[in-house]
Amino acid sequence: MIRDVILWLAARNRSFKQGILVIIDFVLLFGAVWLGYSLRFNVAYHPDMNQLLLMLAAPAIGVPIIFASGLYTSITRYVGEHALWSIFKAVALTAVIWGVVAYVVRLEGSTLVPRTLLVLFWILAFLLTAGFRYISRWLILEFTQEKTQRRKILVYGGGDAGRQIASTLKQSSNRIEIFQVGDEPAMWGTTIGGIKIRSPENLERLIERQGISEAIVTMRSANTSRRVEIVERLSNLGLRVRILPAFVDIADGKHTVEVIRDVEIGDLLGRDAVPPDPGLMEANTRGKVVLVTGAGGSIGSELCRQLSAVGVSKLIMLDSSEISLYQIDRELAKQTRHEKIALLGSVHDAALLRRVMRDYAVQTVFHAAAYKHVPLVEANPFEGVRNNVLGTLSVASAAYDSDVEVFVLISTDKAVRPSSVMGASKRLAELVVQDFADRAQRSNNGKVFCAVRFGNVIGSSGSVIPLFKEQIRNGGPITLTHAETTRYFMSIEEAAQLVIQAGSLARCNNERGVSSGRIYILDMGNPVSIRDLAVKMVQLSNLTVCDASNPDGDIEIREIGLRPGEKLHEELYSSVEAAKATSHERISVAVESAPEGFNLARMGEELQHLSKNEDYAGLIALLRRSAGMGQPA
Repeated sequence: MIRDVILWLAARNRSFKQGILVIIDFVLLFGAVWLGYSLRFNVAYHPDMNQLLLMLAAPAIGVPIIFASGLYTSITRYVGEHALWSIFKAVALTAVIWGVVAYVVRLEGSTLVPRTLLVLFWILAFLLTAGFRYISRWLILEFTQEKTQRRKILVYGGGDAGRQIASTLKQSSNRIEIFQVGDEPAMWGTTIGGIKIRSPENLERLIERQGISEAIVTMRSANTSRRVEIVERLSNLGLRVRILPAFVDIADGKHTVEVIRDVEIGDLLGRDAVPPDPGLMEANTRGKVVLVTGAGGSIGSELCRQLSAVGVSKLIMLDSSEISLYQIDRELAKQTRHEKIALLGSVHDAALLRRVMRDYAVQTVFHAAAYKHVPLVEANPFEGVRNNVLGTLSVASAAYDSDVEVFVLISTDKAVRPSSVMGASKRLAELVVQDFADRAQRSNNGKVFCAVRFGNVIGSSGSVIPLFKEQIRNGGPITLTHAETTRYFMSIEEAAQLVIQAGSLARCNNERGVSSGRIYILDMGNPVSIRDLAVKMVQLSNLTVCDASNPDGDIEIREIGLRPGEKLHEELYSSVEAAKATSHERISVAVESAPEGFNLARMGEELQHLSKNEDYAGLIALLRRSAGMGQPA
């Protein structure tokens, strides 16, 4: 009930919410006067008409003063410590003016106004108005941001730099919790800026008990051996460790900005991520049993994080990579309360897939298991096709034969007019999903099969961003395939959220009688020039590009030519008909028909035969015939 009211209020416009706040402040200020009288006379106060009018004068004076102080223009969810001073001044001025009015009334002898009442009103008005805002802030964050995982960061160092970093991080977000440790015994147990400085003696226990995952070492005055010792200790405890170098070293150019902070998504994309729609995030996942294949991969693991946040009843993570599955399982073990099952297995194991879907009563499947590195799949075409096409066929078949309600395939822009084996294999995977959707529609069993197509995600395996960062750290050169290459980019977090929401849209469309089997396409914004991206990353590292116009630059950008199967430009749409908009501004939907005469059963048998005999010429002919694979352009 409270959650519904909070969400309803949060969705109203600013004017409406300001009006509500004015009314509440009026009531609170009136309540402060009444409480003041009641406390002064130690009884529930019953005013006469003159006293009631005097009591009503307090909010009539206070509300305009609070309005003039700018408190109604601030957003409640971002009210911070600075607001206390504004509230204090506004209430103080209100108390003074009301005190003058009360004094005049008292001189006229119309009512009794004890002097202590002014002090009581001042204190109570401050506590009520400030307390209401902070309680409202807590409720809004509790019910509208409860899916956001708190980050717990350890700041090692009790000096000025450590205190500044800790204070900045604490103020930057209410979803960051700071723990500070220092080597100086005199600092132990002291609290600075609301953060207690602790002894490093119980560091292991602190990290384990609090679930800390990151650390920043800020001990600029410590010698190198001591800093190395601290870093090794923190690293051995499984933390991601970053070091704040001496400011003088940064000024002298010995360290780049990248040492202090990672390149941010907004710096690279020039686009704003759209906040996820809570309804679409939950419609197909909350309280449901969800299976993610390829759960240890970059996309699969982020899907697992997002699904854990929205509150699935049970999350089943399937992957053939032991280390990848172990890492995401270990990460989520510290963050989730729902049942979580990590399964080692292959998408080729039909018996395993059917057993998992039956025994765990899986309701939603996100199929993210795929080989997606273009040159590697080009060099290993049979394994790429087996995994991407026959693996999808195996998972979709198991889902169709079980009680799975929604099946979502993670596809790629490389499936559009594919020029590589990888792209063609993903286009065939889309056709597999469309075929099962047609079956579901003919049998009217209510099952939903769809694909979600998008481009590159920053942070995924094989992404150009980490490669460029590594090359910059090593002093260059940055290797660029072609100066005119462009790609679509999106943050991995936003991509996973949109995939989940697209699955919900497919389900809603199916319930309205619109056939599934459609391809949901994520709005990636404008394509990004890879060369421009490389230049921007060099500049963000406080370095310069070495080229003909600047031969003394720091980092060279070297063209190495397109690799096998790569295209200069990727596309998101291939159908003749324009994609149609959906209720989500960043998701459109397209219908892309299978080639004439396409038969899934016959294609599957042919792929099995070609893979078994490693018939490369036959495989390429099939990909060109069924997936429209051509030459890079």
